[in-house]
Amino acid sequence: MTNLKSRAAYLALLLVQLSGALFIILEGLPEFRHLMNHPGEQLPFERSDNLAAPIMIMAMQVAYWYRLQRVPLPPQRSNPILSHLFLFLGRLAFIFGGSLFGVVFFRHLPEIHQGADLWLMFRRGLQLLASLFALFCVTLELERLGRALGSNQ
Repeated sequence: MTNLKSRAAYLALLLVQLSGALFIILEGLPEFRHLMNHPGEQLPFERSDNLAAPIMIMAMQVAYWYRLQRVPLPPQRSNPILSHLFLFLGRLAFIFGGSLFGVVFFRHLPEIHQGADLWLMFRRGLQLLASLFALFCVTLELERLGRALGSNQ
């Protein structure tokens, strides 16, 4: 029974992390496109600016660190197909995070217009760094699972 509880806990924590990563990617795509098409132009402040994003990032971090400290990876039989799938998903999350970092820091910031709202830039910068770190943690989790599934190859 404990093994079943441990597997259920692992799956629930992994789903929180994956849904958070999907949320970050889907919510970030319109802003990513805007930054690509209009470098240096500050995104306008909207009232809906992101109470959901920090909550999702916090949930991802709580799930990641709780899993890392308290919930072991469930024992797996070797499965090369699932191993490759999880490793691939981890790389996709990392690619999105890396491309977002590149666009913001190497294309957008050098072109930023004078008169930009510095407080808004600071808040969004912190949220960007937190999002990138959360995506990095998801990448590590998916790689751990992928390696565990491919350990007997």
